[in-house]
Amino acid sequence: MSQPDDPYRPTPGPGGDVPPQGRYGQPQQYGQPPYGAPQYGQPPYGAPQFGQPQQYGQPAQYGLPYYGQPYPGGAPVPARPGGVVTAAVLGFLFAAFGLLGILGILVARSEFLEDQGFTADEEAAASAGLVVAAVLVLAYVVVMVWGSVLALTGRSRVLLLVGGSLSITFLGLTLLGAAAEADGAAALVGVAGLAAAIAVVALLCTRRAADFYAAHRFRRTGR
Repeated sequence: MSQPDDPYRPTPGPGGDVPPQGRYGQPQQYGQPPYGAPQYGQPPYGAPQFGQPQQYGQPAQYGLPYYGQPYPGGAPVPARPGGVVTAAVLGFLFAAFGLLGILGILVARSEFLEDQGFTADEEAAASAGLVVAAVLVLAYVVVMVWGSVLALTGRSRVLLLVGGSLSITFLGLTLLGAAAEADGAAALVGVAGLAAAIAVVALLCTRRAADFYAAHRFRRTGR
């Protein structure tokens, strides 16, 4: 009586020999990799062969950041310091006062010249001087406005520092003149304005402000 065919029994060779079969539970022979593992010297499945270029459209795996992380080598930009914002706001205020000064010069020019009793030549010279003063104040307004914009965006603080220094000089001279004439109201205004101008320069020279502008400069130039 023949035995039933075993579907898992190995097929005998040409000479009728059955190849040896490892029994269940026997350890893996030494030097043989497990089933499905790559042979020695072969890269794992899916990895490019040695010397083969990266396939087109496939990103390199090494060194790429995850989504939302900064790219390697990119310096994170610090948040805009409150001192920079305050300095820029003060710069806009100084520009507004400058515009009021220009308006005052243009409105009061005729009355001022009539009250002084100038001759025709003196009146022409004084009128030209007032026009020059208005142009200088307008240039100061442009410096303060543009400097405040650059300071807020992190591009540069130099222009606003220049405008703040000009404000310190002008208000310092105004304060000296008010003190010489014993004008208390003008002296009070001069002190307040001088303190604000000094604050503009001081706030832009802090360590946090320096780091803020250095980070923006590094992002633009890499230095």
